[in-house]
Amino acid sequence: MTGRPRRAPRAAANAPRAGDPHARIHLAPVGFEVERVVEPIVNDRADRVYLVTRDGDDAAAPFVAEVQRRLARARWPVDVRVIPTPIWDVFGALGAYRRIFELEGRSDRNASGVVPIRVNVSTGTKITAIAGTLACMLWRGEPYYVQVSRSWYSGRTPRVQAVNDVVRSVDPVAVYELRAPSRELVDVLDALDRAGGTLRKRDLIRSLGLDRPTDGGRPPSPQAQHSRLRLRLTPLESKWGFLAADPTGSRGRVRLTPQGRLALTLFGRSRGDDSPT
Repeated sequence: MTGRPRRAPRAAANAPRAGDPHARIHLAPVGFEVERVVEPIVNDRADRVYLVTRDGDDAAAPFVAEVQRRLARARWPVDVRVIPTPIWDVFGALGAYRRIFELEGRSDRNASGVVPIRVNVSTGTKITAIAGTLACMLWRGEPYYVQVSRSWYSGRTPRVQAVNDVVRSVDPVAVYELRAPSRELVDVLDALDRAGGTLRKRDLIRSLGLDRPTDGGRPPSPQAQHSRLRLRLTPLESKWGFLAADPTGSRGRVRLTPQGRLALTLFGRSRGDDSPT
């Protein structure tokens, strides 16, 4: 399944467990590069590395294998995980990145005392570079770009050489925070998604629990229930464009838009069977 890792041949039993807030984590797509992937990882003495590769037949497979071999020779245990990913689909790649950030407990921008995941945005495809940059903007990662002075491969069939790229420097990439909708707004999108993309307003009220009493009192009146719902629907429709709501009463329907479906990739609840383990 896309997003599930294949482990490197060498086990790293002494590496910090997934989710350890102090672990040094790197995420690097692997195309036709070796040093450009390996050197930042080694220089940072990373504890765990996620190598993002193409799902399906991958012409870069020899380069992935060489990266694994070189990391296996590190003087400390490096936990290397290979993640087959749709590298030509920015939202598919971003979804895979998100699962890694969540597995490592790095998806909360407000969390303190955690070491940010470092993301190589100079390797792989332009799509993985975009996805990596967005992931850092959304979840407080640290993107970096590896400058090279020379590359040793050319032509249509790149081959692993003794030296592939001469790394000149590893430069941080400045990014800005992307604001996500609040959790209660994302819950609306999740409820619509679970229902196939559309729900009547009264059914959406029940799904979100807006008909339940608060503080042990009586259930809110129908008017109050619809007011609660409207407070959530209005920004999702007018500000974000994530849904479309009929203007009629309780029988009116609320529909998830294509933009809303894309937003679920970024902000919705993860499906447990898709998490890399």
